[in-house]
Amino acid sequence: MELGTVGCEDETPNTQIFYFVATKESEVKRGLFVQTKTKEGLLVGRIEEIIKTNRYFMQPETISNYETAINLHFPTDKWEFLLCKIYCLGILDGAVRKANYPVSPGEIVKIAEDKNLEKLFKFDKQGLKIGNLSGHNLEVKLNLNRLFQKHIAILALSGAGKSYATAVLIEELLNRKDTQGKAGVLIIDPHGEYSSFAYDENFSQNASLIKGKDIRIGLPHLPNYYYNLFLPNLSFVQERDLIKIVGELKKSEDVFGIKEIMQKIEESENIKQATKDVLLSNLYSLNSVRLFGYYDTPSIDSLIIPGQASILDISEITSEKKKQMIVAYFLRELFNKRVKRKIPPFIAFIEEAHNFAPERSSKKNFSKGIVEKIAREGRKFNGLLCLISQRPVHLSTTSLSQCNTHMYLRITNPYDLKHIGESSEGLTSELLKSITSLEVGEAVLVGEASSFPLFVKIREKIVGDIETNKSLEEECISYLEKKENRKKDAKDLMEQ
Repeated sequence: MELGTVGCEDETPNTQIFYFVATKESEVKRGLFVQTKTKEGLLVGRIEEIIKTNRYFMQPETISNYETAINLHFPTDKWEFLLCKIYCLGILDGAVRKANYPVSPGEIVKIAEDKNLEKLFKFDKQGLKIGNLSGHNLEVKLNLNRLFQKHIAILALSGAGKSYATAVLIEELLNRKDTQGKAGVLIIDPHGEYSSFAYDENFSQNASLIKGKDIRIGLPHLPNYYYNLFLPNLSFVQERDLIKIVGELKKSEDVFGIKEIMQKIEESENIKQATKDVLLSNLYSLNSVRLFGYYDTPSIDSLIIPGQASILDISEITSEKKKQMIVAYFLRELFNKRVKRKIPPFIAFIEEAHNFAPERSSKKNFSKGIVEKIAREGRKFNGLLCLISQRPVHLSTTSLSQCNTHMYLRITNPYDLKHIGESSEGLTSELLKSITSLEVGEAVLVGEASSFPLFVKIREKIVGDIETNKSLEEECISYLEKKENRKKDAKDLMEQ
């Protein structure tokens, strides 16, 4: 369909931008992809802005000279037209490449054909279907390797649909056939948003849910590294004595916990009393976290199974320290096993990633180190990350910079916008502005997964929702009802 004709405006057409006058005003809209001919081949571009202009209203002094409306004296309606600003994406000439020569004024501009858009964005018919191309009835199917193999970050403000988009990606991973390649999926779920996978009839066979209260780290086989990580305030001598005690227990006992370690320290005649006091105080604090036991729950080997999702629901854990310990331990052990090829390739989805790998932290953050390590080295071993955050400015720059694909949903915070603008080469100033006006469920992908910035309307997810939040009004009413019921029960009990 023809949309208009290329015109001259300021210093355009050039190799990056041109304008066209719309003849089909009802068909043009911001974000629409268009095509036109050039001497190099077929050029595909995107409408970044639409301007309505009228020659009669260009000079303010002309308008002010008329006491009555200017349209009573001149046929102003005949001089009104739409001017569309196009950002040039690429030339389709065998291969996709950047334009080196501008389009000629007078060329006809048309809506981009689906086959040309598929070629431009390198869609994969066997890829992950995440939605439709904004403004077009074209399915967006992205290649698994291009989307995940160099990590991905999903960034948006709260309520913009980042968890919804993440659920769609997980659905696609779980629905892949054996011949397409299946990765294991681990979900770090601080808000219980993904537990519905374990209850939905479409995915319950492929998802296991582990509640935070059931998670344990087994001490008998815990590498010595973790004593240094989880007890960072110990001196070299204190750590040495602790490791020695633990080593003795490993030789003499099949199972033991923190209480057995503390008892062994108290009985030891080779440790100074001052050192004992410090060790016992630190171990008592560690024991109060209620995370350590005789064996791992869940076991490391059971977490990663091809085509299966393991959901660590830590929504009921209030201690940030405990959450970080869980993430630090299970991610590190999984990565170590993956390096040795003892488990299948995996993708770890980390919600609220800025809490587990913050850019700055005033105190020791247990999980930041392993998240950054996997971000730097994971692609070599296919131990991959999907970092999900509503505050990209607070997310570790090291981790974020290693995510070669970014999915942005609506973001309005100026500090976050500045941060992502500096970290994404494919974002123009116009695209950056567009992120602030995205509707719920709309996303733009930039980076390895797509040759050019890709605007997507996320498809409807299959998995059902579990109602985890009530409105303020409902919560207030529910609280009062429970309070009244407790009073009534107490009164009935006293009357018996």
